[in-house]
Amino acid sequence: MIRFALALSFLAAPAMAGGLKVESPMVPLAPPGVMAHAAYFTLTNTGDTPRQLIGVSADGYMMAHIHMTEVKDDIATMSSVDVLEIAPGQSVAFERGGLHVMLMRPSAALEDGGTVALTLQFANGEAFPVEAKVMPMMGAKHSHGS
Repeated sequence: MIRFALALSFLAAPAMAGGLKVESPMVPLAPPGVMAHAAYFTLTNTGDTPRQLIGVSADGYMMAHIHMTEVKDDIATMSSVDVLEIAPGQSVAFERGGLHVMLMRPSAALEDGGTVALTLQFANGEAFPVEAKVMPMMGAKHSHGS
């Protein structure tokens, strides 16, 4: 029993590893055949030094990138974010219509209640695993098909 509890403590540890916390990770459910999805969550730097998010990978997807959606003169555009600086105590929302993780070319259709394994990559070489739940996004029509 003690070994089992110890093993579970290691599984739970990445949620707060390295002074980072991820809350409400989710991937909106998309119809079969959609080739691009998005992932949303809130990332908080709970540590005392700045952190630089430099990339992301996702199991079951050919590519994953950090993107920013911006609207200028009533035209929405997306651009890739190479480095996201997160100050100590700062929370950054990855949300519809703004900063998000773009997931491209899935190997399988999403299933409601399933998960997508993401790995956030930081400039200091640290990799931070995140399990994003697949669920419907209430009242949203997302340009990525999710």
